[in-house]
Amino acid sequence: MSTATSYTIALLITFLGIGVVANVLIVYAVAQVAGERAQNAELRNAPIEG
Repeated sequence: MSTATSYTIALLITFLGIGVVANVLIVYAVAQVAGERAQNAELRNAPIEG
């Protein structure tokens, strides 16, 4: 395998890996926001105790 091919494969693995990590973090953040919104809506509609 030539040096250029080795570098190309290494760069592909690196940048694809960064893309996967970024997408996982984005999905996690969106899930957190959705959960918090649902929790806020539930609290907003709950009867006031006192």
